[in-house]
Amino acid sequence: MFQSTTKKILSEIDPNGFTLFPVQSPYHSQNCKPLHLLIKKKKKIFSKRENYVPTPFRLTDILVDGQDLDFGLSSSIVARYSEASSTSVSAQAGVDSGHVDVGAHISGSSSEDMSCVEMRKKTISERTLLDVVIGRKVNREHRFVKQMKTDTIYVILEVIETEQACSVNNSAQAETGIKCLMKLLKMEADLSVSRERKLTFPAGTSIAYKVSELEIGQSDTLEINLVTCFQSSRKSNFDQKKPLAASLAELTKMCADKKPLFLNVILEILVHCDSLLVLDEMLDQILDDLQPDFQVLDQTEDDNRACVEKMLDLLGIKKGVPPGQPLALTAESEWIIRAINTLTQSLSEMDPGTLLLLASSVKAEIISKQLKLVTIIDDKWSGGPRYQHDLQEDEEDPEKVLITQLTDEEFEITQHVLEEFGFQLDRKSASVLRIENRKKGNVLALFAALYALNALCN
Repeated sequence: MFQSTTKKILSEIDPNGFTLFPVQSPYHSQNCKPLHLLIKKKKKIFSKRENYVPTPFRLTDILVDGQDLDFGLSSSIVARYSEASSTSVSAQAGVDSGHVDVGAHISGSSSEDMSCVEMRKKTISERTLLDVVIGRKVNREHRFVKQMKTDTIYVILEVIETEQACSVNNSAQAETGIKCLMKLLKMEADLSVSRERKLTFPAGTSIAYKVSELEIGQSDTLEINLVTCFQSSRKSNFDQKKPLAASLAELTKMCADKKPLFLNVILEILVHCDSLLVLDEMLDQILDDLQPDFQVLDQTEDDNRACVEKMLDLLGIKKGVPPGQPLALTAESEWIIRAINTLTQSLSEMDPGTLLLLASSVKAEIISKQLKLVTIIDDKWSGGPRYQHDLQEDEEDPEKVLITQLTDEEFEITQHVLEEFGFQLDRKSASVLRIENRKKGNVLALFAALYALNALCN
């Protein structure tokens, strides 16, 4: 909830996402202050931006004399933010013919409101910073410096904070059901999810920050790094989809008795989505062959903590081992952890409402249909060779075939899932349309999530 709120605020302050990074967790907020140092991590699979982890260390901590820097922060109010929104959806269909009675329904609603709060920017320019650190050297023996792989230091020089305390209230409810009654068969399946959450932002809570790069020179003094960190090579979704699918396909090899256990925990995570950030961080540590730090769970709500603990238990990661100790993972454990990490990262890219709809899709047993449709959509709009080949042949459009086969309930659920990613289903033409003038989610993340869920459902 914290992460989704900071992203919404940031989309108003920095709509193009070129300069500021959202603070992802309340326990990161205290470390996202001017002059705090960051660790640059490997980019997330579904993100085009760099990935930084805030630390409790400040720039002055790694200087030889350790004295504070003499400068004044520039401070100003940059924005005022508030929100009040609500959405609802409801659909149902039924057929009664002789001895067969079939029905389906989907309904859901969500609302969110945030009290009005002013945003204050606190900043120091790189030029001012270098003026006050002239002649002061970096302590190469400091533990933060010793773990650095290069001489580049990532430091926060600008922060957006809340000026006053504010609160966010969120409520969401989703319900789906399928009913089939026959003389010899009775089947009913329902999913009902209700969630009420409240989050308080104290005054001075960091919402976003700007990263600057400094370089340790040959004489151990600081210099400005003139190489920008925003350039990245772009690969098409088609280029990334094949290795992504190969990695996630390992889930299909999982023992049949384990799949329901993992799927049930994933369903809980879809409801308690604040657990995704914590789980993602702990999985990163595990994939570095290190025991994760379970202390971060002490700052997590009970439901979210339970989700993380259940998943780590399924992965064979136990408490009691000091954090940072080497792990001896088997080859089987490692590929399962990598696949779950990929799934976690894909889900982290989505709005909480979409995650609830994915849970509904699992219960309605339509994940495989959605996966086929999203694969076609992505190939079509990214110009994938497979879709181009299909278009050249005198065959029925597979997109139309799939959409026509969707029941009313399946259509409604899939429609609302695709909306976050900038697509809309048209029942009359049995086609997928682009939603113009709307920020679009990463379709590759949806493909990965559906691929993993489909592997666990089968």
